[in-house]
Amino acid sequence: MGLQLINSDSLIDIEKHFKITAGPGAGKTKFLISHIKNVLHNSNRLGRNRKIACITYTNVGVETIVQRLGDELDHVEVSTIHSFLFMHIVKPYLYLISDKHGINHLKIDAPYEHIISNGYFRKTDLGMKNIKEQDMKKVFWFIEGTSCKLHIRGRKSDFHKSLLKYKKMFWEKGIIHYEDVLAFAWEILNSSKEILRIIRSKFPYFFIDEFQDTNPVQTEIIKLIAEKETIVGVIGDKAQSIYEFQGADVKQFDNFFLPGMASYKMEDNHRSTENIIKLLNVIRKDIIQRSPDNKVGSTPCIIVGEPLQALKHVQDVVGEEEVVTLSYSNLMANSVRNKKDYKDGQKWMLIDEAFVDSNADRRKVIISIIKAIEYARLNHFKDAIRELSRHLRNKDDYNGQKSAIDFIRMMLNDYSTYSDEPLWKLYCRVKETGYFDIPKIMESKGEKAPSLIEDYYKSTIYSGIALSVKITEDSSLHRTIHKAKGSEFNNVMVIVKGKDGYKYNEERDLGFLLDPDINGNEDHRVNYVACSRAKKNLFICVPEISKVSQNALMGRCIVINLHDLRSQT
Repeated sequence: MGLQLINSDSLIDIEKHFKITAGPGAGKTKFLISHIKNVLHNSNRLGRNRKIACITYTNVGVETIVQRLGDELDHVEVSTIHSFLFMHIVKPYLYLISDKHGINHLKIDAPYEHIISNGYFRKTDLGMKNIKEQDMKKVFWFIEGTSCKLHIRGRKSDFHKSLLKYKKMFWEKGIIHYEDVLAFAWEILNSSKEILRIIRSKFPYFFIDEFQDTNPVQTEIIKLIAEKETIVGVIGDKAQSIYEFQGADVKQFDNFFLPGMASYKMEDNHRSTENIIKLLNVIRKDIIQRSPDNKVGSTPCIIVGEPLQALKHVQDVVGEEEVVTLSYSNLMANSVRNKKDYKDGQKWMLIDEAFVDSNADRRKVIISIIKAIEYARLNHFKDAIRELSRHLRNKDDYNGQKSAIDFIRMMLNDYSTYSDEPLWKLYCRVKETGYFDIPKIMESKGEKAPSLIEDYYKSTIYSGIALSVKITEDSSLHRTIHKAKGSEFNNVMVIVKGKDGYKYNEERDLGFLLDPDINGNEDHRVNYVACSRAKKNLFICVPEISKVSQNALMGRCIVINLHDLRSQT
């Protein structure tokens, strides 16, 4: 039986597993909220201690669903998949496998992002001479038989034993990473029918939004839960599967099946204008969307020029309305936000990797200060205070939080005095405040050559190194495409540049419009997601475009070359 066509107002059977395929703007969240309310009002399987589990993949998605449910949250638990698994499976039951893996489960209070640390990554100790530090960012768990094993994405060799030794260095200190939560949850559920029974009893309904972002371990966890009692429903869109670097596999959504499962499709696009939808339908072929509201608007526009110049042009076009820029890389998003150009082909590095200082204590403090300042500039004060208070625990009676707040306020007020100056200016300002006891950098005298550290602090501009700060949750006007997932904006400018470390290549980087391959090319899916965020006006900024490509895109987009406009004036 084929896919049944539904829309955001449709009611479906609440006691059957279901899978819904729906493109951007289809009203997936509206349908999910409606379905949850349908279950709340009509199911006889809920009670004081039995809830609907509603899983989505970002904190923004969680907040959206919580807001829309309003007063009907009593019997619904909304969370990310990692939060749910940690709260209900890993945290209470990790002791069952802690001895097996050498985990200090009493010290574990929350999972952490996996940031590579020279202190833990020692190739000679681990027997991983052929593994580079950048490879460690690609570590993932996969299921083999009745156990999970560690591997490095894109590498053929079996590094499980070496990687396990590396991981145990963290586990012994009570540190587990987000990817560990999935593996531990699967292992606990797979080894204990009693815990599976408890989870099913607590959550007779299990709904997962953005299911295209799942990875194989998550899929197997869901299948285990769905074997008895619990009704599972998944909603997703394979064209919006953009988390391959985190282990997501576009095939997981296509191949997901449960006995008796009903399959549905939503073809509406309530978000975008007909002209934008027309372009989106060129990029993908599996769902041909339509505008049920017949929204009209301008033809999407390709702007040839540098991002900051293009943004100024777009702002002139839309007037007082806000313009959101979406970029593939953190470096590009940060540079637009800070109004700083960067060289095409420049490689993105996290500040923890990029910052140079041989003194570990000073390095940690200065990095935390830069992170905290940049978090605070985006109003992420909770993250900023957390970042600094750990260095200031003995400075006040509030575990360093009061001192952190005072210091952040001071540095924000002084931002213009050091933001475009060498790091030396920041270092001197920090020393002046007296908040941090950091080792002094000895300054060279007379004709004596400066040390490497002094030279680094005096030659590295603060605003340049600040571009390496990764923003976890970003609600600014200039963000990465991944941070815009699930959002929508009136006016969007998608910045198309060469991928991290590579110069722009038209065939590759504009391929999502010229020769789209949604199924096989994740970069095309990322740009599809970016374009589909636009409600009224869509602009795509590229460094250059050939006459051949202009002709190929005729009728779909108009092209404005800022270089030509400048030469005319």
